[in-house]
Amino acid sequence: MASAIPADLRAEVEQQTGAVIAGEQARGGGGASRQGAEVMLRYPDGAERRCYLAWDGRAGDPSRMPYFERETAILAALSGPYHGSGVTVAPLVGTFPSHLALLSEFVSGNDRFPQAEDKAALARAFVGQLAALHRLDARNPAFAALGDATEPPASRIRANIAQWQRTNLSAGADPIYQVALAWLARNVPPDRGPAVVLHGDAGPGNFLFNGNEIAALVDWELTHLGDPMEDLAQIWVRSLIQPFVPMADVFAAYEAASGQPVDLARVKYHRLYFQLSFSVPSAALASGEGSSIGATGTGLLYGTMHKRVIVQSVAQLAGIAVTDPELPLCEPDWTDRFFATALADLRDDIVPAAGNQRAAAKAKELARLVKFWRMRASHGAAFDAAELAEIRALMPSAPANLKGARAALAEAIAADAVDFAAAVQLCHNRVVRETAIMADAMGGLATTWYEDLD
Repeated sequence: MASAIPADLRAEVEQQTGAVIAGEQARGGGGASRQGAEVMLRYPDGAERRCYLAWDGRAGDPSRMPYFERETAILAALSGPYHGSGVTVAPLVGTFPSHLALLSEFVSGNDRFPQAEDKAALARAFVGQLAALHRLDARNPAFAALGDATEPPASRIRANIAQWQRTNLSAGADPIYQVALAWLARNVPPDRGPAVVLHGDAGPGNFLFNGNEIAALVDWELTHLGDPMEDLAQIWVRSLIQPFVPMADVFAAYEAASGQPVDLARVKYHRLYFQLSFSVPSAALASGEGSSIGATGTGLLYGTMHKRVIVQSVAQLAGIAVTDPELPLCEPDWTDRFFATALADLRDDIVPAAGNQRAAAKAKELARLVKFWRMRASHGAAFDAAELAEIRALMPSAPANLKGARAALAEAIAADAVDFAAAVQLCHNRVVRETAIMADAMGGLATTWYEDLD
C-alpha cells in the first residue's frame, strides 16, 4: 500500500530520529488542512516507538509558520522543562518545518466528550489542567514564541481588533463583523493581571481522555498569551457545537482549581472576541478570487450559525432590543421537485453506496448545499431586495447593488458614521434571513445559543 506520508517528510523523520518508519496507519490530522498517521519507529537496536505524525497541507503558506512555531514552543515546554506541571500533552519527539509537521509519542484516548462515563468528573479534570496552564510563568523564555509577556492583555486585544477591522475592510467588507469589532473596540475590559499562557482553542474535542482522566490536551496552534478568561470563553463558544457540561459547573471548577474568581462579563466579552478571531481571517481568505475556502455545506452551516450568534451577542452586550423582520412567503415553483429528487438520491442511494468515508462525507456536504440552493432559489431574490432597501433607507447614498451597499454600511460603521443601534438591527435582519435559508440544513444550529447565567 502506498504511503500517505510525503516521501521527503518520511526521509526527514528517519534522518532526524535515526529510526526507520516500520509501519503506519492513516489517522485524522486535527483540523481541516492537516493530515496524520500513526507510525512505528524502529531503531537500529530493534527498539520500537509508537508515534503520531501530523503535517499541514498549507506548508507553502508563510502565514501558517507563526502558528507552527507557537505550537512547537508550547509542546516543547510542556514535554520538557514543564513536564509534570499538571498540563498533559503527547510528548514531542521532533518537528519538521518544511511540512509544518509535528512528531509526538502516540497517546491513546477518546476525543468525543459525549461518550464520557462521568462527564462532570472529566470536565473538572480538564478545567483543572487549564488552571495549571494559567499558573505557568509566561515570562520564561520557553514561551517567547507565544508573545511578549510584558505586554498587557488589553493592549494585545486592541491591536488585534484594529488589525481585524483593517483586514475585513480590505477584503469583502462585512457590516456584521464591523459592528461586532466596533463594540469590542469600545469595550475592551481593563487588565486584571499580567498575561498568562493560554491554550487558545480550549474546549470539547481538543482533549483526549481515558475514563475520567485527561490523556492529553491537543490542537495547540492557537496558543498565545492573554487574559485567562479567554480560555473559559472558548469552551463556551465551542459548546455551541460540541456539548459540554453546564458553564456554571465549568466556572465553579475553575475557581476551585485556580483560586481565582470568574468574571462573567469578561468571559462574555471574550466569547465575541474569540468568534471574531477566526471568523474575520476566514472571511478574508474566502473573499479571494477563485477561493474555495468555506464554499462547502459545512462552511455555510457553521458560518451562518456564527454570524447569527455574533449579531445576537452584540445586541445583548450593547443592550439593544432588536425585532425580527417579516419574512415573505415564497411558494415552491416548478424547480422544487428537482431539488427534492437530488436530495432523495443523495440520501437513499449515493450515501449508502459510498465506497469510503470521505466519499460519504462529501455526499452529505452536497446534500447541505442542495438544501441551501433550494431555499436560495425561492427566497434569495426577495431577501436580497429587502436588505438592499433597508441599507439604502438608512444610507441613501449607498450603492444600488447589495455587495456595494454592504461594503458602504461596513465602512460607515467603522467610521462611526451611522447610528449603531440601527446598524445592529440591519445586521440582525440579515442573519434572520440567512438562517431561514439554511435552517433545513442546520437543524438545531439554527437556534443554538448560550445558556443564561445571569
